[in-house]
Amino acid sequence: MKIEELKNITSDFVEISQLLEKRNKLFSETNKVRRKLKSKINKYKFLVDLVDTDSNGGRLVNAVVQLFKSIGFSNIENVDKKYNDEDIRLWLDDLLIIFEITGIDTANPKDDKAYRISKHIPIRQKQNPNLKVFGVFIVNHDNKKHFKKREKKPFRKNLIEIAKEHKYTLTTTVDIFNAFIKIKKDSLTKDDFIKCLCMTGELKILGA
Repeated sequence: MKIEELKNITSDFVEISQLLEKRNKLFSETNKVRRKLKSKINKYKFLVDLVDTDSNGGRLVNAVVQLFKSIGFSNIENVDKKYNDEDIRLWLDDLLIIFEITGIDTANPKDDKAYRISKHIPIRQKQNPNLKVFGVFIVNHDNKKHFKKREKKPFRKNLIEIAKEHKYTLTTTVDIFNAFIKIKKDSLTKDDFIKCLCMTGELKILGA
């Protein structure tokens, strides 16, 4: 007699049938958990686009929009193709934050790319006099490399000073990625994240 035949014969034994029933329930529960886990992980696929090699253009813009929605900010617009102005507008109670996003394969962004957001700020401020308007330039820099191996200080000092004077913030997709992780781990609140984005100059998150 082979083991498979023995299994068939003994499967109706009370002591064995009870265990088989328990095993089947565990298998069913495991499959449910596996499907839920896969679904949860897929919710965060935008993080791949955010820091991926060669990620640029609409792929990056969509990733940033999804990141803010995932944090809990629903009043966010992707205006990249609609108006050909800034890429994103985030509307808050007393704030409007506008974003310009780009991907580059070099370690340091060119000045004209970083400056681009500044031309939109006074226009949006004039259009929205009851709101404080801030700008954020986000770059997926050095993007031929894995995101953990990129230049740590991509913004030159003078560029940071100019950003401070013109009410915008310089940051990278890696910084935004790390901030999101902190938020999901409850070590950074979404309100503090917004405060950091509006400090102007270079994005600085405590403990990052």
